Amino acid sequence: MLLSNSTTSLKSRQTNNKIGTVFWTHSNIVLLTGYLITLPICTLIILSFLLPLFTTSLFASIGTSKHSTSIPWINDASECEYTGRNWRDGKCWDNQHNPMF
Repeated sequence: MLLSNSTTSLKSRQTNNKIGTVFWTHSNIVLLTGYLITLPICTLIILSFLLPLFTTSLFASIGTSKHSTSIPWINDASECEYTGRNWRDGKCWDNQHNPMF
């Protein structure tokens, strides 16, 4: 009984060893190493091209958009026009206001 179990386990160990030696050949090791080196390099190159596209599209609408705002400390039309702003509805309006300010 004990002898039959030992031969079965010896056969299964030999089968497992054959499977492992078939996979870990020199060519497979070289291919796996090449893949593991190439994958991060290609990923970094692709991300370096895509990152500027995402950042420009996200900040393009915020950075280039201008909004009108009234300047409360200017109460005179001549002073408002002297500073390059527009006088409208009794207020001095600045058309160059950046929403990120």
